[in-house]
Amino acid sequence: MKEFLEKSLQQNVIMTENKEVYKKLPLAYRGRYNIFTVEMNGVLWMAIHPKEDVGLVMLRRDRAGVEKMTGLNCAIFLDRTTFYIKEKLMEEGIPFVIDGKQVFLPFIGYLLSKENERELPPVHLISFLTQKMLLIAIYERWNEVRVSDAAKRLEVSTKSASRCFDELEYLNVKVLGMKGKSRVINIPDDREQLWQQIESVLRNPVIRRFILRKDMKLEKKAGISALCEYSLLSDNAYPTYAVTKKELKASGVKEEKQASELEEIGCVVLEVGYFTDFLGKGLQDPLSVVLSLTEEEQEEERVDISINEMLEEYVWSRD
Repeated sequence: MKEFLEKSLQQNVIMTENKEVYKKLPLAYRGRYNIFTVEMNGVLWMAIHPKEDVGLVMLRRDRAGVEKMTGLNCAIFLDRTTFYIKEKLMEEGIPFVIDGKQVFLPFIGYLLSKENERELPPVHLISFLTQKMLLIAIYERWNEVRVSDAAKRLEVSTKSASRCFDELEYLNVKVLGMKGKSRVINIPDDREQLWQQIESVLRNPVIRRFILRKDMKLEKKAGISALCEYSLLSDNAYPTYAVTKKELKASGVKEEKQASELEEIGCVVLEVGYFTDFLGKGLQDPLSVVLSLTEEEQEEERVDISINEMLEEYVWSRD
């Protein structure tokens, strides 16, 4: 860190671990950080250097605690961080240094220096391909899966897989790690907890819903019909199918007449942004089933019970 600062700022930097400051702070700080006094051109400031990954809320709070106790500006030294945390720190004017990559020290007028830093395009909505990759990674318990490995598993180009990794990084989906200089996906053991953390980032895979007079007798089941296959739930009087955007034209769905409110429904066809055949039986994957259900469907008690049964058997407890 000292060498990178001197190279970036073109100044001599004196860094010493401040062991006295630990005595005036809660005991947790000693286990969580190395704390330094830094001097440059006669200007003194503090820095906290996390010993392991620390979340944004804790970084923000602990840095403010050191500033308040010492009366000096305090920066955060980071070996690595997510694009999301870096952007939030800059947005809030919180000083930080990412070793070998970036310096942001507004209290000395040094606002931005980048070395070897990748620029990630902003992501406002997760793409269908990235969502498909993430859900497959959860089912298959990916561990240290690189971009090239992910590309092979999804049968897409390395460039497309790399864009998916970029999206996960920007959206702060906490499944990315590093192995050497390569980004890898690591799925934690507790997949149910991960799902709770990421569900708000995910999107409904349904693009359009066709309510038709005729039963199209398509191969892929989705939504309620797929849920019934995974559980003891009884299906509606009509089946629910899925077609991808690429398959829509050839399926003939758009040429079929839609059922009015007073007419009997032959089938419902969901046009979906992606389809993962979970068991090789033409069934939409369980997590996408949950995301595909309407609010009205999810509010039914029998459906809620069946969702929990499905996820427990086919996702949380599945090897």
